[in-house]
Amino acid sequence: MGSQCQVLVAAFALGVLSACGQPSKQPGKVVVTDTETEIVDVVSFKPGTAELEPRSLPILDEVVSTLQGNPSILLIEVQAHTDERGDDAANLELSKQRAQAVMKYLVDQGVAAARLTAQGYGETQPLDRAQTPEAWAKNARIAFLILKRSD
Repeated sequence: MGSQCQVLVAAFALGVLSACGQPSKQPGKVVVTDTETEIVDVVSFKPGTAELEPRSLPILDEVVSTLQGNPSILLIEVQAHTDERGDDAANLELSKQRAQAVMKYLVDQGVAAARLTAQGYGETQPLDRAQTPEAWAKNARIAFLILKRSD
């Protein structure tokens, strides 16, 4: 169970947007492209827990700003994934708790709860099947999947 999670936001929008939804000339930590919004930072939790590390709050604040600046995004699934280490059931439960913790933070910062849903996937969707520290770091992640957009 890794303590750091990479954050990616899948989106369908054009161009690069700043956190406030305006066109940006400089790439930031939150970048919206044709097919996805990537958050180029790491969301960290205290090891083995769903408690967010304070260093994760600035990137989550940028996610908040990006969502507030893009009201056409109507529903986002906050996904949490773990690496393969540890008990399967414990990993699934931890991922559920982490997804809920991220969702709670976003709501506490002003994102409407109706725009969010949380889902833990445990170790069932690895990005890298290698059994290395690099693969574990890749697999333990938070992702934001857009489920619904306005027309």
